[in-house]
Amino acid sequence: MKNKIIIASVIALVVSAFTIIAYQSGLFDRAEDLVYDAKVKMFRSQAVPPRNIKVVLVDDASISAMEKTAGRWPWPRAIWSDLLDFLTTYGGAKTVLFDILFTERQDEANDGALVDATTASGNVVHSMIVKHEKPDKDQKYNLQLNKPLPAEFVSKFAVRNVQGSLNIKSAERNNDFTLPIDKLHAAASRMAVVEFTPDADGTLRRTIPLREYQGSYFPVLGLAPFVDENSKVVIGTKAIQINDRIMPIDRDGNFLINMYGIDNVEPISVGGIFASLQKIRAGDIENLVVNPEEFRDSIVFVGVSAVGGADLKATPLATRTPGVIMHVSLAGNYLQHDFLMPADRRLTLLAVLIGVCAVVGVVFFSKRFLIRASFPIMILLAYSGYSFYAFKLHWLVDTIPFAFASITSGFLSFGYLTFTEAVEKRRVSQVFTQYVSKDVLNEVLHNYKEYLKSSQGQKVEITILFSDIRGFTTMSENAPPEKIVEMLNIHFTHMADIILKHNGTLDKYIGDAIMAFWGAPLPDKNHAENAVKASIEMLEELKIVNAELREKGLDMDVKIGVGLNTGVVTIGNIGSQKKLNYTIVGDAVNLASRLESLTKEHKTGLLLSEYTYEMVKDKIPCTMLGNVKVKGREKAVDIYTPEVLKKQ
Repeated sequence: MKNKIIIASVIALVVSAFTIIAYQSGLFDRAEDLVYDAKVKMFRSQAVPPRNIKVVLVDDASISAMEKTAGRWPWPRAIWSDLLDFLTTYGGAKTVLFDILFTERQDEANDGALVDATTASGNVVHSMIVKHEKPDKDQKYNLQLNKPLPAEFVSKFAVRNVQGSLNIKSAERNNDFTLPIDKLHAAASRMAVVEFTPDADGTLRRTIPLREYQGSYFPVLGLAPFVDENSKVVIGTKAIQINDRIMPIDRDGNFLINMYGIDNVEPISVGGIFASLQKIRAGDIENLVVNPEEFRDSIVFVGVSAVGGADLKATPLATRTPGVIMHVSLAGNYLQHDFLMPADRRLTLLAVLIGVCAVVGVVFFSKRFLIRASFPIMILLAYSGYSFYAFKLHWLVDTIPFAFASITSGFLSFGYLTFTEAVEKRRVSQVFTQYVSKDVLNEVLHNYKEYLKSSQGQKVEITILFSDIRGFTTMSENAPPEKIVEMLNIHFTHMADIILKHNGTLDKYIGDAIMAFWGAPLPDKNHAENAVKASIEMLEELKIVNAELREKGLDMDVKIGVGLNTGVVTIGNIGSQKKLNYTIVGDAVNLASRLESLTKEHKTGLLLSEYTYEMVKDKIPCTMLGNVKVKGREKAVDIYTPEVLKKQ
C-alpha cells in the first residue's frame, strides 16, 4: 500500500507539473481554440445582433450588376458618394462605417466626390491601419517605421480621456500606419483601425479593442460608434471600460469576439441599394429593392464579401466570412453587453490539480474495476459538459488542460497498474502452476491479490494426502536405477493427473511418496470429499499403471498406501531466500503421514482420520477400523476406510 501511495503521488505530481508548464507556455492554445470554435458553432450559430446594426456588402452579384456603370472593381470613389447619399440623406443612418480602405489617390473628381459626401454626411467613420512591422535589412525601409502620426490627425481622432495603458512588449509595439488620403480623413467624423491579427491557425477570433501608436489610442471599427471625445476609457489588466461598458480582456489584452453568423446579420447588397437609388432619383419610390427607411437611426457597416475584394476571413462559424462581420459582432457585443468572460487561469490550474488527484486516486485505490475504468472518462465528460454550459452563460472555461491531465494521469495509472499486475500475476503463476490444475490456476489468477496474501502465510482448514509405494526399498535395490526412475515417472504422472482432476494441490514428491492437499489455494467446501474420491481413484488407477509398466518391460507391481487427514494448518511460501515452496506445516500434516504408514498394518489402501470421516460420512460410507495413538496427541484418533475398498 505504501508503494502504491508513493507511485500514485509521483504520477499526480509529474502530470500536474507538465500540464501546468504546457498550459503556461501556450502549448494547449491551438487545441483550446478548436474547442472554442465548437462552442461557438453550438451556441452562436443562431445569435442575432441588435436590429439597429446594418451591414451593406459589396458582393459578387453587385460587382457583376454594376460593371457597366461603375466599371471593374475597385470602383471609382464617386460611387461611394452615391452610397452615402442613399444611407444618410435618404435613409437617415446614424453612423456609417467603412471597412474599406481609401489610402491611394484616384483622380481629383472621384476623390473629391467621396470627400464632399463624407463632409456632408457628418457621421462617416473611415478606416486606418496601425500595425507592428519587423525591421528589414533595407535601411531605407526601416526609416519609414516609427514615423509620428500627423499632429492634427492625433488631435482630432485619438481617444482623449484614457486611463491606464496596454500591456505591450516594447518589441511588439506598433511602428507603422496607413491612413486614408489627406482630405478624406480631414472630412471624416471619426477614424478607426480595421486591421485584425489572426490566430496561429489563420482564424479570426479576438482583437485588441484599442490600438496604441506612440502613446495615442484609436478604437477598432466595431467600437468607433461608441467612442467620442467625451468617452471615459479605463484600461486595466483584466478589462477595458468604455463609457459604462466593461469589456473583459485576457492577459494579452485581447477581447474575444462573441460572433454573430452572417446569415443572422442579414446583409444588404450594394447592388440592390444602387438599383433603388436610381429609381428614387427617377421619382419612382414604389417597389424598391431596398427601402432607405431600413437604415433610419442605424449603425451601418460597409464591407466587401466579393471574392475579388480579398476580405473573406476564416472565423469560428465559417471559413469564408466577410471581415466586416467581425466589426459588426464587436459592435453588437458592446451594445448588448454580450461579452465573453475569459477563462480564469487560476481556476484552470486548480481544476487540473483536482482532476489529476481524483483520477489517480480512483484508478489506484478503487476496488471495483468498472469504476476505475470509467472514472477518467466520466470526469472528463462532466468537466467538458460544464465547460460548454459555462460558454452558454458567457463564461469561458479552458477544457484542454483538464482533458490532457485527466487522460494522461488515467493512462499512466492504468499503465503502471497493468504492468505491476502482470508482474504479480507472473509471481502467482510461478508459485501455483506446478501445484494445481489449469482451471484452478485460472481462478487463482483471477483473484491473484488474495492468493498473493495467502502465499505469504495464513491458517486454513484443508484435507491432506500422503501416498507411498509399498516395498519401494526392495524394489530400488533389485532394479537398475534407470528402471526405477522410469517407473516413478509413470506412477507419478497417473497419480498427479487424478489429484489435479479433483482440484487438489500437489505439494511435493518425497522419494516414492506424494504429498497433496485440498482446500487451498482455492477454497473448497468439499475438500474432504474430493480428497477421498481422488484417493479411491488413485488406488483403482494402479491397474492401469501396472499394465503400462508391463508394456514397457518393467517387471514391477506397484502398490500404494494413502493416508488422509483434515485439519487446520499453516500454508504459504516456505523455504530459504533462494528456494521457496508453497507448502503446509502443522500437526494435521503429521497425522496424515502417520495414517499412510498404517495402511499396510490395517490391510487397506486408504485410511481416513475421524476428522475427515466426519466431513464425508453422509456421502461416502466408511468402516471404522479402530483408533491410533499419534505421537504428540493425548487422545487416540479413530481411523476409517471407505466401504468400497473393503468390498474389493
